[in-house]
Amino acid sequence: MTAHATESAVATPAFVRLLNFLFRRLGLFVADHDKFVLAATLVFTVFCSAKIAFTPQQDDIRTGYTPYGSRSRSEIAIYNEYFSANRDPIMVFAFVVAKDGGSMARLEHMRETVRQLDYAGTNVTHRGKSFYTLCTDFCLINEPVRQFYNGLVMNSNSSDFDQPISLTFPIMDVLGKDLDLSPYFFGVETNATDHSVKFLKVVGIQFRANLPDNWDKYDLQNYERRMTAYFQKEMQSDLLNIYAFSLTYTSDEIVRTGLTIFPFLAVGFTIMSIFSVATVFYSSMRMGQWSNHKITEAVFACVCPLLATASALGFLFWCGFRFGTILCVTPFLVLAIGVDDAYLMMHSWMRVSVDEPTMTKRERVAHMLVDVGPSVTITSLTNFLAFLVGIYTPTPEIQLFCMGNSVAILFDFIYQITMYAALLSITGDLQMRKASKATNNTQWLKMKKEMFSDILDEYSQWLASRFTAVFLFIVLCTYWSVSVLGASQIKVILSADKLVLQDSPLIIMNHLREKFVLVNYTVANIFIQNPGNLNDPTRLRRLNNLIERYEAYPECIGANFSHYFVRDYKFFQETVELEEEESFGAIGEVENGNDKFSKSAMQPFFSWPEFKHWNGFVKFDENGKLNRIWATVSYHGELMGDNVYRKSILERWRRTADSFPELNVSVFDDYAPFLDQLDSMLPATVSTSICTLLCMMIVCFLFMYNLFTVVVATISIVSICIGVFGMLSYWGVDLDPISMATTIMSIGFSVDFPAHITFHYFREGLEEPDSTPARRVAK
Repeated sequence: MTAHATESAVATPAFVRLLNFLFRRLGLFVADHDKFVLAATLVFTVFCSAKIAFTPQQDDIRTGYTPYGSRSRSEIAIYNEYFSANRDPIMVFAFVVAKDGGSMARLEHMRETVRQLDYAGTNVTHRGKSFYTLCTDFCLINEPVRQFYNGLVMNSNSSDFDQPISLTFPIMDVLGKDLDLSPYFFGVETNATDHSVKFLKVVGIQFRANLPDNWDKYDLQNYERRMTAYFQKEMQSDLLNIYAFSLTYTSDEIVRTGLTIFPFLAVGFTIMSIFSVATVFYSSMRMGQWSNHKITEAVFACVCPLLATASALGFLFWCGFRFGTILCVTPFLVLAIGVDDAYLMMHSWMRVSVDEPTMTKRERVAHMLVDVGPSVTITSLTNFLAFLVGIYTPTPEIQLFCMGNSVAILFDFIYQITMYAALLSITGDLQMRKASKATNNTQWLKMKKEMFSDILDEYSQWLASRFTAVFLFIVLCTYWSVSVLGASQIKVILSADKLVLQDSPLIIMNHLREKFVLVNYTVANIFIQNPGNLNDPTRLRRLNNLIERYEAYPECIGANFSHYFVRDYKFFQETVELEEEESFGAIGEVENGNDKFSKSAMQPFFSWPEFKHWNGFVKFDENGKLNRIWATVSYHGELMGDNVYRKSILERWRRTADSFPELNVSVFDDYAPFLDQLDSMLPATVSTSICTLLCMMIVCFLFMYNLFTVVVATISIVSICIGVFGMLSYWGVDLDPISMATTIMSIGFSVDFPAHITFHYFREGLEEPDSTPARRVAK
């Protein structure tokens, strides 16, 4: 060993020397057992990836993008516990609009609406059960829609001066009984004189039921799929468009979106393979190393990352992880990173074949891994840590995304230094045998200069000049200023439209919901977990005060639009005659003493047709004592469709609930899981970026004991991160779970380039301490 080499070895960081030792041992083992290593990794790939074919895609739409520990998670648990004993209840919603864009308040359109409602409720079944056999407490949930239709029929058969039913909005009078139409009719225009319905844009209907005891979540999903499939695909109507949706349908649409990625993966693989073959052909011809085996090496450079990804995802699925749609992005990421490492290995093999043509195969493989091992390790390790940090974000789907990417990158690193190294050993051996029998065409080697080399040398000289340094510093300052300004303006906006394809009916549903439904009717579902003894006037007054507090909001539509059973029960007690009470349930009251809110005491109340629906708003324990209450209060306002405003009113609802601790109140909004992301999205993204940056600094310091080099690499990462955020803002991309995932992915990519460049620049300085900066850049 020369003195210069000895000095270089001493100057090499200890961690890199350890890697060199390990890579040399690995290279010798792979060279000696190349066919076994290749076969073993392929068998392992088949075993792991087989799990993918039997793992269905599943997305947690309700809480998948909601941070752990957020209040909406406990609110969902209380909601589910109330309706279906810790299981999701059946919930299918549908928006009905006229095909001609006109009013739904026409007799023929309302007749068709009721006909479709009855047909779906009776004929759409699963395991022999239809909605009307499942609904129990919610069979009459769409009754106001039916009564409005009945009113249209009766009024059409009556004279203009004798209309038995007043078709007014929001309250409709049916034979002296008031019906609230606000939960069902949206985009309503009324006559100024009598408030009768003049125009109706959207009719909302719903199918809600508790899950039968012998049904599991798959039965729930199948029933909801059949219900939405009927309205979306099977229903034949010349008058109506009915857009039905549920959590199951939303999840299916997101899965459908994910499946559309795979054709692009095939296209990307094809383009990458063509590019790989073309570039390998050029470089191998330039170095006199071309053979047909180079095609195999070039194509397999693209195949190896995909095999590593399949193995990694299959391994995760074997370990019980969920196949989320967001994992469909992982192959694209790993393909880009893995191909880079394969190019380094191929180029190192060709370079050592030229510099040391007498070296044996096992020595070449060992030299190749020692040469490129640290470079491949630093990029793989930084990418691995970049996504590993993301596992600690509070959002489940982002955790899954980062877990899948980090494991896939780890598998790709292992596959590169084993599987791909074994392939190079096999093809290299074949090339060496061929080279020993024939004289290589060295015409390309004899060329002293090439246009490419001239351009590279000139570019390196330009980069190393002082003028370039000043010029790029000015450009960099401008870039930072523009990027920081843009990053400061980025907004956290959540929209379901970004999760599905543009042809998805969910786009239309979301538009109808935001433009017509939310602004006219937003509901606060209030669950009182500990009502206590309501026979105590003080306790009952406290419960009434709770509902009145919610009704005191300026956005509240009015107390008469609230659903609070106590008011009707009080009316029932005051107006029912004594003999009617005796005939309906006086025995129950005697058995329960003076408890007017016991199950038996309230049976006469529930038996009246107009009060039957209140049975779904109360729950009793095994002793017949009232232990849970559900109430709703309705709100409206032009800003109800704005997420930021919805978040503010949700927080106000929660503060009101917290002010009644003795009642153990929980307020539920079906959009709360998404709204809770507004507070965590930006901090999670920033913290992930900072942690990634710190990991990058530590890894760079392990490989390069040079503070200046580490600082340059770190500044590069900061610059890229700021630029990503800033440019996203200028392009009109808001910060949401999808853009957060892609931002984390872009940070992972950005780590790759500075790590490669700084490490090679640093190593060139070790090998040739007297070389100029331009020479280091060129090499």
